[in-house]
Amino acid sequence: MKNVVIGKQFESCENYEKFIKIIKEKNIKVIGVEAGQRMKIEKALYFDVLWPSSKDKISDNVLNNNSLVCQLVYQEFSMLFTGDIEEIAEKEILKKYKNDLNIFKSTILKVGHHRF
Repeated sequence: MKNVVIGKQFESCENYEKFIKIIKEKNIKVIGVEAGQRMKIEKALYFDVLWPSSKDKISDNVLNNNSLVCQLVYQEFSMLFTGDIEEIAEKEILKKYKNDLNIFKSTILKVGHHRF
């Protein structure tokens, strides 16, 4: 089965519409996710979705700051993917998880290009 996983969308743009059109033409299932969801791949392999959040949506540069942030977990290994978020989103995410900052502990961190 073919699937495309995307973060919850709060705004549309021309490229997004083209993307959705191609997916529909190819009969690919779109799975929209947001913070709090877990995508199980196998028994010990899954993604935890940390962002975006409908409740905490960022209105500044919507497409970047509400991009998909998730953590891949496989047994004792984990990798944090920060999507295309900017500093404002980093701060909101830290505020959202302030009571459980260990959630970000990862073997590898993939930092967004906006940080440099």
